[in-house]
Amino acid sequence: MLEIIEIGKNEHGRELTIRELIKKLEEHPLDPDFEQNGNFIFPYQPIRDAKRYAGCKAFFGDFAMISCRFFIVTDEKVLIEELIIAIKRNQERIDYGRLRDLQMNGRVSH
Repeated sequence: MLEIIEIGKNEHGRELTIRELIKKLEEHPLDPDFEQNGNFIFPYQPIRDAKRYAGCKAFFGDFAMISCRFFIVTDEKVLIEELIIAIKRNQERIDYGRLRDLQMNGRVSH
């Protein structure tokens, strides 16, 4: 099951595909503020339809320099792994680390 609750749009105003979102994760740093809200990845536990969403992960966040918020819910194991890897790699970027330092400390550490 794949449920795209929200996903950014491309330059033509069309919603991104998952592949396009992953490409953006390779090119642009995420907004570290979202670390406070589940760190971009968390088990999805809705109030209703709990059985339907059993085993689902939610991916929620936005980018720091571009507007491209996403909220995706899925139980597809391959997709979960792809998104986890893409997000973790993004968090290892130098520009992400600098943004995180700025947000946490008000300055960039060297």
